[in-house]
Amino acid sequence: MTANAPDRCLICEETQFGFLFEKNGHRVHECLACKTARVETIPSPEELKAHYDLSYFKGSKEKFGYVDYAAEEEGLVSVFKQRRKTLEAMVPGGRILDVGCATGGFLKIFGPHWEKQGIELSNELLEAHPAPGDVPIWIGDFLEYEPPELFDVITMFDVLDHARDPAAMVKKAARLLRPGGILCVLVGERTSLFPRLIGKRWHLYIPPTHLTYFSRQGLTKLLEATGFETLSRGYEWKWVPLSQCFFRLSYILPFKFIWKIYELLNGTWLGNIWIPINLRDVALVYARKQ
Repeated sequence: MTANAPDRCLICEETQFGFLFEKNGHRVHECLACKTARVETIPSPEELKAHYDLSYFKGSKEKFGYVDYAAEEEGLVSVFKQRRKTLEAMVPGGRILDVGCATGGFLKIFGPHWEKQGIELSNELLEAHPAPGDVPIWIGDFLEYEPPELFDVITMFDVLDHARDPAAMVKKAARLLRPGGILCVLVGERTSLFPRLIGKRWHLYIPPTHLTYFSRQGLTKLLEATGFETLSRGYEWKWVPLSQCFFRLSYILPFKFIWKIYELLNGTWLGNIWIPINLRDVALVYARKQ
């Protein structure tokens, strides 16, 4: 095992790692069995919570967050509606929990035949942008959340990549789902073509914002080991503002002129033009609890 590598893979429990690279001052190692990668040093819960203050959602270059999450949420409505349509084909109604729900944008499109609950770590985001009145949100760590009843659906969009222990998150979701319940997760997939082509410049290799970098094989193993049957896997088209594209591009090409273009576009009519993007490097997976 490489010196200073993690002692075991949180996804498949194997102990053999290979050093991949160092980025943003963090060393990243790859599990040689399932090809999932993770940072060498995991931040404490307190450090993680401090990372997701309002600046993360308001254009912090150092935190690799969002230009303006509340504004960008508008472009996600069509994506959210397609996810709802897919979920309702599996479960027509019931109790739904969205982990890492931000301002509750996904939950608010569900009708009265759903009992909705969100979980969000960032209190600052919700103070600045309160959720709709019909979307109750519990603020805190999902692993500490204990609901009075089980859920029919649990969603985790862009959550597991950020988690200190993604396996514990999936196990907790399994415990909170009824038999036959649906888990839907959205994660970066480091073994897809685009990340393999550009290596450490991949825009989702952003420690300490992302701590785990899933392989397709690793996520499948984790779901199976936790008692889930994978129903489908896909790669969505997303609509994003042009300014956001240059914001993300600055992760891949760290040239000053890229960031300068972003600054020139941000807040302008041109920067607010929405364009479709699908690099087929972010997987949306639906799984059923056995």
